[in-house]
Amino acid sequence: MRKVCLIVLGFFLFGCARKPAKIGVIVPISKELSSYGEMCLNGIKLAVEIVNEKGGIKGRKIELIVEDNKGEKTTSQFAIENLDKAGVVAVIGPLTTKNVMWIGEYADKNELPIITPTATGIEATREREWVWRTAFTDVFQGITLAKFASEELKVKSACILMNPQDPYSTGLCESFKNEFKVQGGKILFTMIFNAGDTLFDKQLEIVGGQNPDCIFVPAFYPEAGLIISQARDMGLTQPFIGGDGWDSPELSKIVGDRIGVNYYSTHFFYNYGGTEIQELLHRYRTKYEHAPQTFSALGYDALMVIEKCFEEAGEITRDAFKDNIKKISYLGATGSIKFAQAKDPIRSLMVLKFEPGNPIEMVKMY
Repeated sequence: MRKVCLIVLGFFLFGCARKPAKIGVIVPISKELSSYGEMCLNGIKLAVEIVNEKGGIKGRKIELIVEDNKGEKTTSQFAIENLDKAGVVAVIGPLTTKNVMWIGEYADKNELPIITPTATGIEATREREWVWRTAFTDVFQGITLAKFASEELKVKSACILMNPQDPYSTGLCESFKNEFKVQGGKILFTMIFNAGDTLFDKQLEIVGGQNPDCIFVPAFYPEAGLIISQARDMGLTQPFIGGDGWDSPELSKIVGDRIGVNYYSTHFFYNYGGTEIQELLHRYRTKYEHAPQTFSALGYDALMVIEKCFEEAGEITRDAFKDNIKKISYLGATGSIKFAQAKDPIRSLMVLKFEPGNPIEMVKMY
């Protein structure tokens, strides 16, 4: 009888050791921001592949459960509920500030760790106990872009085109505007547009009449691409400046071959970095047959942060994540990430130059 009990106990322990660690993902796989979702998910899947090849986390393979939130409020709320019911120990995503805000209350109420790899609005983590990010904040990138415009481009005046309903756009706008003034610059005009707009001729006519030294567009790539292309068609030659929301291969497709220099901030550039980036590049190209983009690298790093957090905690539970995330320091494809008791990481930022017909290049690291 004793032998039978030991066999049963051994089988039970072995089965528990091999029980997968469920990690949820909320990204837009369909609709307008699907480019972001596809890139991020590719990076997450690659990271899972690498971790599982090494035996998983504490001997448990990772099982991804992916939800398509379509970048929308209701589907984001359904997604987090579904993942909670599925028993995930942590969730990567959503990707935009508004979507993170929409599920933050649920995460706190149900003590479910959320780590967004890309949402940069300060509201995403504000007053939340169970929401973190691996990206920089809009405050940081807005200030940095204003310094870049003043110190590197030597511009003295700017016009802004922004979406007042979007926290990402408003956050970047305010931090850029305030710092640009501190740097001695002048904001000539701030124009607004709405989500889903496709024609910007009226705003651009006013901007053109102001003749600014540069034009700041805190927006995502669908609107930013249309604004830049329409401005170039109207004869505006000033440099455009934007945040990480521009960082998609779709931007170059929208802008096409229209001549003009543009700059944007981002977390990752495949021509910069050490062994961590090189490992990602090699594995990513082998798996997907093209180079990783920023959202891929951010998704990759988010999964690796989760893996490191659970490994160092010694157990794979929601409470272990919350207790240990503030203690870890991780060097990944997008640079050094350290939380140091905060929900927003201490990390770097780079500014890239985008000019149709020429390779994208890094201009400055901050």
